[in-house]
Amino acid sequence: MRALVYRGRGSLVLEERPRPHAGKGEALLHVDACSICGTDLRIAAGDHRSYAEGSGRIPGHEIAGTVVEVGDGVAAGIGDSVFVAPNYGCGHCRACRRGQVNLCDEPRAIGITEDGGFAEYLLLQRDLVDQGNLLRFGPGVDPGAVALAEPLACALRGSRACHIGEGDVVVVYGAGPIGLFHIALARLAGARAVVVCEPNVDRRQRALAWGATSAHDASFDELQAALEGAGATRGADAVVVAAPAPVAQRQALELAGPGGRVNFFAGLPRERSRVELDSNLIHYKELVVTGTTASTNEECHAALDLIVDGQVDAGSLVDARFDLASAEDAFELAASGRALKVVIEP
Repeated sequence: MRALVYRGRGSLVLEERPRPHAGKGEALLHVDACSICGTDLRIAAGDHRSYAEGSGRIPGHEIAGTVVEVGDGVAAGIGDSVFVAPNYGCGHCRACRRGQVNLCDEPRAIGITEDGGFAEYLLLQRDLVDQGNLLRFGPGVDPGAVALAEPLACALRGSRACHIGEGDVVVVYGAGPIGLFHIALARLAGARAVVVCEPNVDRRQRALAWGATSAHDASFDELQAALEGAGATRGADAVVVAAPAPVAQRQALELAGPGGRVNFFAGLPRERSRVELDSNLIHYKELVVTGTTASTNEECHAALDLIVDGQVDAGSLVDARFDLASAEDAFELAASGRALKVVIEP
């Protein structure tokens, strides 16, 4: 089979590998679609701690495929279309027992700690299969859209942390794929207004098309005026920072109103992850400030349902599709910022 393999900083190489076979409790997928994530771009650049130089691992964790082989004890059937929830854990640590597999003491993830979906076939290990990470979906659904259930699940975790409800006014920093998902989720939760901060003019237009009430550049005064125009004279009910910008984290506390909820969704680069925040804003406005990372199987189930039911139009984010032979072009386009989501269809 063909596979895109990490061989070192700036080096993803298309190689031939033996096709794997499913053992007891395992499942083999034909990969129908695997979308490129910002994490994959960091891996390709050599900036991901899970990828040692020359590791030979296959990245890709936003995956939809077809079951082609199963071992004894696997409930999935040959020919099933499935989305793969990529995160799984040890199953016995405190976080796993609480259902927070994303916070496992020894976390594992397809395309991160083990081979992923930028290949023609993907072998899913018994632990992952046993934890219920193969999520079926019906015929006629675009696998490229289904692959985006993974980032949507992550956005759903962040959105739920903000407890957005009917009539809320929400601020979203960033209008990339995650920011657009947060707009859609806020609207589905009943928000009456969603104000977006995004410096890219094209993405501001996409934000409006996805349900934003207004979209602005990084001007703090503009954002405050937009909140006042939406009737939130004391500040937003919820603020989601879906952009890796320290200034956005600082501003989020200022834009949140009394009793507001803030989610630091986007992680910051390690070399500039320390941010000076006015903690009095948290104290005197009784803000709830959260961070979220990755997702659980439950959130993946919910995200997949939103896509399959047509409540979130994930497919409209896919601006380009490539095969494995054109993976270099796919990664170049994804890194350029000219496309929201780029999907590889092996």
